[in-house]
Amino acid sequence: MSPAPDSSPAAFVVASELAVDPGGASALESAFGDRLGQVEGHPGFQRLEVWRDDHSEGSYLMVTWWDDETAFRTYMRSPEHRVSHDRIPTEPSRARGVGLRRFTRVAT
Repeated sequence: MSPAPDSSPAAFVVASELAVDPGGASALESAFGDRLGQVEGHPGFQRLEVWRDDHSEGSYLMVTWWDDETAFRTYMRSPEHRVSHDRIPTEPSRARGVGLRRFTRVAT
């Protein structure tokens, strides 16, 4: 179980913008649960949230919290990361990453 958001603030946050054709939104939302199952046991991972843009159907923001950048980079190179992408629906429902932003905590 991930810690409560205010109990252990992460030092490193990654925000990924995702876009999918509106017809594939339901399949993508189903895949997010599988994605969480792949990453939640990885060392340094704290939590994942996915937000849908209410003004742009098929647009999402996926945010992950990590202990530090090293934990995130280790996960990105891991077999678990590749498997998690295998579960994301394929065409025409496959999501496209339209942006990636990384943030480091500077104050609490």
